[in-house]
Amino acid sequence: MSKERSKAMFDHLFKPIKIRGMELKNRIVLPAMGTKFSGKASYVTDQLIDYHVARVKGGSGLNIVEVSSVHTPSAPRGFLSLSEDEYIPGMKRLTEAIHAAGGKAGVQLWQGSICVGMDPTAQILVASDMPVSPEMTVPGMTKEQIAEVVSCYGAAAKRAEKVGFDCVEIHMAHNYLPHSFLSGGINHRTDEYGGSLENRMRFPLEIIREVRKNISPDMPVFMRVDAHDDYLENGLTIEEVIRFCKCAKEAGVDVLDVSRGNVISAGNKYEVPPVDIPKGFNIENAARIRKETRMVTIGVGRLNEPYIAEKVLEEDKVDMVVMGRAQLADPEFVNKVQRGDLEDIDYCVGCNQGCLDGFADANCPHITCLRNPAVGRERECAVTKTDKPETVLIAGGGIAGLEAAIILQESGHHAIVCEASDYLGGQFLTAGEAPRKEEMKQAVTAMGKKAERLGAEIRLHTPVTPELVKEIHPHTLFNAIGADPLIPGIPGADLPFVVNSHDVLNGKVSVNGNVVVIGGGMVGMEVAEYLAQRGCKVTDLEMMKEFCADLGMARKTCVTESIYQAGIIPVTEVKVTAIEEGKVIGVKDGVETEYPCDYAVIAIGSRSRDGSALKKAALEEGIGYMVIGDAGMARRAINATREAMDAALTFDDPKVHEEVSKEKKLVFLTGATGIMGQETMKQLLSRKNRFRVRILARPSEKNRVLLKKYACPSLEIIWGDMGDYDTIKRCVDGADYVLHIGAMVSPAADRYPEKTLYTNIGSTLNIIKAIKEQPDPDKVHFAYVGTVAMTGGRTEPVHWGRVGDPINPSIFDYYALSKVYSELAVYESGLKHWVSIRQTGQHPSNEGAGEEPIIFHQPPNNVLEWSTSIESGICMANLCEEWVPEDFWRKGYNLSSGARYRLATWELMDLNLGAFGLGLKDLFDSNMIAQYNFHGHYFSDGDKLDDILHFRCIPAEQYWGSVREEMRRMAANPLIRSMFPSGEQMKAHNIEIGHKRMGTYWMFENNEEDWIKAFFGSREKQKAIKDWDEYDLHHPSEEVTYLDHGYDETKKLEELTLEDLKKAAQFRGGKCLVEEVPDIYTPILWECADGHQFMMSVNAVLQGGHWCPECLSHEWRYGQIAKKNPFYVQVWTPIHGEGDDYVIPMEYSGYDIALELKEQLGV
Repeated sequence: MSKERSKAMFDHLFKPIKIRGMELKNRIVLPAMGTKFSGKASYVTDQLIDYHVARVKGGSGLNIVEVSSVHTPSAPRGFLSLSEDEYIPGMKRLTEAIHAAGGKAGVQLWQGSICVGMDPTAQILVASDMPVSPEMTVPGMTKEQIAEVVSCYGAAAKRAEKVGFDCVEIHMAHNYLPHSFLSGGINHRTDEYGGSLENRMRFPLEIIREVRKNISPDMPVFMRVDAHDDYLENGLTIEEVIRFCKCAKEAGVDVLDVSRGNVISAGNKYEVPPVDIPKGFNIENAARIRKETRMVTIGVGRLNEPYIAEKVLEEDKVDMVVMGRAQLADPEFVNKVQRGDLEDIDYCVGCNQGCLDGFADANCPHITCLRNPAVGRERECAVTKTDKPETVLIAGGGIAGLEAAIILQESGHHAIVCEASDYLGGQFLTAGEAPRKEEMKQAVTAMGKKAERLGAEIRLHTPVTPELVKEIHPHTLFNAIGADPLIPGIPGADLPFVVNSHDVLNGKVSVNGNVVVIGGGMVGMEVAEYLAQRGCKVTDLEMMKEFCADLGMARKTCVTESIYQAGIIPVTEVKVTAIEEGKVIGVKDGVETEYPCDYAVIAIGSRSRDGSALKKAALEEGIGYMVIGDAGMARRAINATREAMDAALTFDDPKVHEEVSKEKKLVFLTGATGIMGQETMKQLLSRKNRFRVRILARPSEKNRVLLKKYACPSLEIIWGDMGDYDTIKRCVDGADYVLHIGAMVSPAADRYPEKTLYTNIGSTLNIIKAIKEQPDPDKVHFAYVGTVAMTGGRTEPVHWGRVGDPINPSIFDYYALSKVYSELAVYESGLKHWVSIRQTGQHPSNEGAGEEPIIFHQPPNNVLEWSTSIESGICMANLCEEWVPEDFWRKGYNLSSGARYRLATWELMDLNLGAFGLGLKDLFDSNMIAQYNFHGHYFSDGDKLDDILHFRCIPAEQYWGSVREEMRRMAANPLIRSMFPSGEQMKAHNIEIGHKRMGTYWMFENNEEDWIKAFFGSREKQKAIKDWDEYDLHHPSEEVTYLDHGYDETKKLEELTLEDLKKAAQFRGGKCLVEEVPDIYTPILWECADGHQFMMSVNAVLQGGHWCPECLSHEWRYGQIAKKNPFYVQVWTPIHGEGDDYVIPMEYSGYDIALELKEQLGV
């Protein structure tokens, strides 16, 4: 069909329309789709502006800006807002940008009712009482609240006109607040706002009148409504909706935007209808409503192709059409239709992976699109013609390879696509064979034709080999060879009647009779449906608790309904153990069960094909090598197109090319499921061109769920225990960097002290041994994470510290003790590249610690120089970069976020609870908080690490301000406030915690004299503690002080003479027993004041602050050490005085355990 004829076919779509004072150039509306482009706030961002401008330039007739809150207390972050004047400047920037690009702008006014729950600090408003648990009911709105919200709608509408919007749309559908009042299935009030339809309409009509009253007569009012309620008992009927719309017309509504769907039933499938729902499914409803109300009406619902949109207009069923996802998939959609370039349109396929699923997924920062990965990245992904064309060889003609080829050609490069089979499309083409997914098949077929039209060289029957790579010698090789079906290693999987899902869908095998499908994910259930449609009787076996678990909510609803309608029998929580002739054997609820069948179909996923030969060939030739799609890891198509686009847009960047032309560094990371470890892992994974990440994690269900969201080609997960040497060796093998963040920490360390010592010391020794057993140990860079707890209690007047100060773990702190012996092992490891990063208090911290007796161990004026978890992660990732200088290694450093992160215990407590009018004094008895024996100090050397690794990036005012704002929002939420315990309740609960073992109440109740001495000095000192009225809570001085380290610090350690070392030993009450020092890293012989002789390096003693390990072997005897050790007396006597010279036995010996483990490992 010619372009001219195509253009003529869409006269109705491009006919202008005028509504009050607003004239639109065509009938196509970009609807108010949630994007999350406002980030964690509610302001307009450049990202949102770029998104709208791209679609205005693409021809959209009207852009309606997504849901914008009208009521501040119930306004969730992550959504736009017009509830206050502070949002005016941003909204004005947005409307001006839309207008400058030639478009018209509307805004959707919104109060989300239960849907604001995505932000736990937002107030939830509901039409009537809503029980959420046996203990709690969310109360229905009061009449005063109703009046308040109505007024807010009017004020928001007034702001909308002020900032330049051409129209407003009131959202009265999808379970949001007005719809919740309107629907008899949700509204159970008994006053004038509930019961009859007339009463239920009252609140929505009051909103409409208030909006109309606050804008000029020329400004149109749109209203989004549901045509009727789905799957909702006593829900709205279409007849009731028509009656309401007639009243809304009288109240001031000009245009009806007729939708469907709700979030509390299976009706969710209609809100953002997936590929399973017929195109134009809601048009007849809209047509009836239009006919009976005689109102301008917008048709909604899978109108993603121009023909169907034109048809509903031509047949006079609606006046305008919403084409939202069509414009997500292709921002130039409207222009292409108008020009007649229909074959160049990238059509929405209804997968919902990037739009609905991306919006609903809390781990996804914003929406995106399988067909258009540039959504939300319009500026950075703009395709521009290169002035230096390059040749890119693409191995594989699936969706990833084709996406890359299209973008390369559009950019002016030359793509050579080599496909081993006789057709393009790969697994996406296979997916298109599944029921109701023909659009996917059409899309990938069109992609192949588009790539050819753009000039890509397509070679079928051409597998890419190392020889071909060398022959073509491209600038870059894209590995897009995809994946093969995964065949489990269970007995019988190779029997003749066992086939795989791909062969079934591709028509390569014929299956009939009774069929057992093994695997209940998306592919498994789709192949089950495929076979059921062909007359098979199908049973599906899934080992997880639910089937379709890998589908988004709308598709899951649709597929689940179809499964049951087709008579398919899903069986969950069954583990297949064998396949025998005529049956599949599995274990269900501990009982072996047989499932008879004529055929068994395996559908448990796919595994990437081996591309190692291609990689080797490319890197040997200096060719860039990039892996995209399933070739890296079998996942969803949305991952494939995103990676393809990113590769095609960046491959010729000189920095990127340098990175992808050499082997990536392999980083082995422990502790990746903890707070600091996760942030480190995220940082490394964001640098995928430079790093591969291998993590070790305990195989718990919690960890499996957590790590699922990080799954990507750059991440390798090894399940196991870091106490097992063989597992550690496997993890270290081949690693360039080892980041040992993992450890047993409080509260687990307090509950299981002996296990903590074995785990923390043992894992460190395991790593050291594993590194030494590498072919080239010097190549491996080992970063050990220590802790400020190693230097123990440092309250005033010795609250300033630095690396090299005395090692001084607090009494009963077996975690700190484990880290002392672990760090000492690192210092003395003999490795060439190691570093100890001493972590301070990390924010946010472990929530579980708030329920443990450790809350009583922190003196009110104890200080910590905190570190944010994000900056800690950046620090650890940065030390893996090649730009880190050589002299960074073989030292210890203190890690913090800087001077403005210094807080006393009471300050942090007030910061967290101040919004509720509470502080430390309200929650504790002053005489039951420890006076010392915790840990923490300001860092006089805190900037040294940042000067090298450049990780600090969050101003303290911004960070602590966000913490205060979070708490302010929570305190301002009436529901949270009503549930939040009072100071008296929190204090009573804390006292309960204090009665647990290790708590201060427990100490006195049980006459635990050693514990009393450790934390108070004596009973007499505890009794002398002042009440809060007289207690001096203050921020300790920030005037820097330094401890004397006993040697001339103007010299480098390497420059110290033997005489200098003997003086340093004497300052520690001991002796240096050698007459020659080979270097500062080789252990030499020392003697402590008690006559213990030990081997230790100069580096460990002077740079690390370590000393006699035997003095810390079986008892805590700090007061006695202080009498003989001038170095140590500096940290003990200023706090304790001369009298605290008690000796407290250790229940477990870190010294003995370290010796035992070293002997076991032979290190």
